[in-house]
Amino acid sequence: MELQNIPIVLLYGQTGCGKTEFVLDLLEKEYCHVFKHIVILCPTIQWNKAYKNREWIGDVRKPKQKNLIIVNPIVEVREANGSLYEEEKLQELLRMFFKKYAGHPTLYIIDDCSATKELTKKKICCLSLHFQEDTRNNQCGSFHRDTTLFKRLKRTNIMVMHVLHKR
Repeated sequence: MELQNIPIVLLYGQTGCGKTEFVLDLLEKEYCHVFKHIVILCPTIQWNKAYKNREWIGDVRKPKQKNLIIVNPIVEVREANGSLYEEEKLQELLRMFFKKYAGHPTLYIIDDCSATKELTKKKICCLSLHFQEDTRNNQCGSFHRDTTLFKRLKRTNIMVMHVLHKR
């Protein structure tokens, strides 16, 4: 897999260990003016305590800032007979945002990827998609509840951060 000339950060650890708070704190301080757009893809954002008390986020259904996009990658689909089912659209959404914001400094936060079985299966595909797409000036943060990406790590680790970049 060919890495691009941009840093990729993977944060993962136990539920509630502070992964999301860590990144949001950085965005409020050191990185507050670094990104033109921030895209948050999180299926559980309306229940996630880390987002609720952030003044700059506001209501997750209608964010305060124009450059902040919050999307649930799980969408409800209505069949012809009227029944509803949920469908995961993470990869399609990422492709759309990568194309839309190509050339602009954009941070993608993919949070709580293990919220559903569908997303758990797709999280590695999502990361490889990021490396393959033309995402010049785009950054991708990916937060996982479990550590299946790196099997040797035990779930007892509080938080692990990997920074991947091309030399």
